Amino acid sequence: MVLASLLVIVVAVASAETVQYVEEVWEEYQPVQFPNTVQYGREVLRTSTEPGEPVNFLVVGTDSSVDVAPSEASGINAAGRALADVIMLVRLDPESTSAWVLSIPRDLWADIPGAQDHKINSALLIGGAPLLVETVSSMFDVEINHYVEIDFAGFQQMVDTLGGVPVWFDYPARDPKSHLDIATAGCHVLNGEQALQYVRSRNYTEFINGRWRVTGGNDFHRIARQQDFLVLALDRAIGRGARNPAAMVGMINAGADLVSFDQDLTLGELVSLAQDFSGFNPENLNRQRLEVYTLYWPDGRYKGEADAGRVNESRLDVFRGMSDGASPAEVKVRLAGFNDLKVTNAFEGLRNEGFEIVDHLRAPALPETVILHGPDAQDAALTVARYLDPVPYVVPDERVDQVLVVLGVDYRGVLALAPEPLSSLREQVQARGVPKVLPDLEEGFAFVEATSSQAVSPSSSGSAVSATQVSASAVSAVSVVAVAQISSEQQAPPVIRGRPPAGESCG
Repeated sequence: MVLASLLVIVVAVASAETVQYVEEVWEEYQPVQFPNTVQYGREVLRTSTEPGEPVNFLVVGTDSSVDVAPSEASGINAAGRALADVIMLVRLDPESTSAWVLSIPRDLWADIPGAQDHKINSALLIGGAPLLVETVSSMFDVEINHYVEIDFAGFQQMVDTLGGVPVWFDYPARDPKSHLDIATAGCHVLNGEQALQYVRSRNYTEFINGRWRVTGGNDFHRIARQQDFLVLALDRAIGRGARNPAAMVGMINAGADLVSFDQDLTLGELVSLAQDFSGFNPENLNRQRLEVYTLYWPDGRYKGEADAGRVNESRLDVFRGMSDGASPAEVKVRLAGFNDLKVTNAFEGLRNEGFEIVDHLRAPALPETVILHGPDAQDAALTVARYLDPVPYVVPDERVDQVLVVLGVDYRGVLALAPEPLSSLREQVQARGVPKVLPDLEEGFAFVEATSSQAVSPSSSGSAVSATQVSASAVSAVSVVAVAQISSEQQAPPVIRGRPPAGESCG
């Protein structure tokens, strides 16, 4: 939200007086001091990044309630505790103007350096921000460049400075523990106190068909709600700033006493990021959460959550700067299949994961799923392959525009959140060898026998395989475009909880 404010003020307004004011306010921010020490072979924070280099932020919301007035309505008492209530890794890549957020469950069981193993949120209480950064950095082998922290009071005041954040509720909603109480369905502009109740809810209950039903009863539903609210708040910040830059100046002023940064984060760096992301659409924020499994004590009591290991590697590789695959939002996919139910399942599943489905068509039954791709689209094809069950064949063809997926009889569905790391997926695709048949849509959708020269063999470096490895019997992109085209304008936008349905407005 602070970044969005700087974006509006510095880029849209760009007056010398405004910039000078922001500089004066910046001096009031209270930095979090990090020691200039090396842990586990790296600096606790590597803040000396070059202009244009991707930057990793650890963004933390604490449950400190200092400065929050005790209130029955808020469900908060002024105990002043300092556990990490929300932990997010945020990566900003100025070159590609891409942004990712990965939520880490606060109950994750962690190896806390210099202390006993415990839930990761306790690292902040035990050793402050430096120990929390060390814990996250060492546990996930991720370099962190900057640290941002905000507490309950800061969150509430930020939302209030925006004039509230509009949220659409499909049903009346409540949570007795967080004291959320939304009496009617429809649009509600949540003030700071209500927004805090909404994003902190772990017993989210909706009134559906005459009954109250728990529809968000754990930390993972809460994480999804928080990430969606982040998009709504960014929408509000950008919208309010475009109409009323003074409101954004007030937001930065309000945050001066409530938001903390590491001592090396400069106003110049934030302004540079704001300029790089001046055209960023909050909908394109790539939202992920860490996959975990539940731990119990020997007597059956709940202990916490544990990192699911390899399942998370592909997500963490993004924050390590090691991911050479394409983002789903960057990949355009054409679908073909013999079974309407399978095609519909793949269409909806891939679209929900962020892929752009540009058209689909029917084709005769193929024994196994094959992905055809253009000469420069192997990484895009492999990105799609990561989401398909089972792992398909991946075949290059110079006449295919981007990626064409031809579903086979073996197709079982779309895997949520791409469980396979890209490196592992490459090995599996290579191990599959030669597909038994390849589709030929040019000749009445007939299939032809494939030869060994038509098998894909992705190298470890990810370089594209020569298109001459595929015979002229492969699918023609021209025939695909002519069939059942669905323009991208007709597709529904990504699902953001809290956005109004089609034909409705909110806020």
